[in-house]
Amino acid sequence: MDNEGTICMKTDKDACEEQNVAGLYQDTQVAESYCQRRFAHSWSSLLHRKQVTEVNRALAQFQPGDTVELAPGPARLTTEIRGVQRGIMVEYSHEMLTVAQKRLSEAGLASRWDLRHGNAFDLQSMDIHCDFLFTFRFIRHFIMSDRIRLYKQIHHCLRPGGYFIMDVVNRIMRERIEAQSSKKSKNELPVYDMAYTPCEFEDEIEEHGFVVRRLIPVIKHFGLQSWVSFTLDHRIASLAYVTVAILERVPSLEPLEWIAVCQKME
Repeated sequence: MDNEGTICMKTDKDACEEQNVAGLYQDTQVAESYCQRRFAHSWSSLLHRKQVTEVNRALAQFQPGDTVELAPGPARLTTEIRGVQRGIMVEYSHEMLTVAQKRLSEAGLASRWDLRHGNAFDLQSMDIHCDFLFTFRFIRHFIMSDRIRLYKQIHHCLRPGGYFIMDVVNRIMRERIEAQSSKKSKNELPVYDMAYTPCEFEDEIEEHGFVVRRLIPVIKHFGLQSWVSFTLDHRIASLAYVTVAILERVPSLEPLEWIAVCQKME
């Protein structure tokens, strides 16, 4: 998980189990400052923008009847999502739900979304069914046994042929970043972060009942884009963002992450 532009490294003590991850966000201050702290830099702002764009593109293409967002936090994405006919947000943190409700009301979208306090590991008991599900900065924070539990819940929740979108961290880029990082930021939350090669992710997701339809690269030149952000954001923020966005147009074999569009197997 990034914090003010830094990348979190994995350790044996990182929060990677269900209750540990959930507990990190049972804090009003964390909930209220989440968007501001996590997406303050130009490169992370661009990451947010690309996630919004790809979810909106998928919604326009598939036109689902029922949409679910898991672990929406303070509705970071949801306030900018369009084309949702009937939406359900499932969030474990009461603090995040309070902020999300306020932000959705301010955006005029409260009537589109049913906010539910619930556990993503227990969707089946909530009797939730949908055609389209998305979640970001969530599944990646769990160890394999917990990811399997989440995949099973999502598979049960999705109707036949339904679509599922999540973010996928590039293992090669993550290893490069960790090798260059001497220590974590003192304000950084200790969260486990799973990373993959494309083949590793495709194998994992297919084993649990999904097929990858698209892998969209995002933040294609992290080293240069983060340098531009750290150098210019506090001086000329608008120029920093434009520069980072222009760099994003240049192809790359090793982006920071991918946005994965997956479909439930028949």
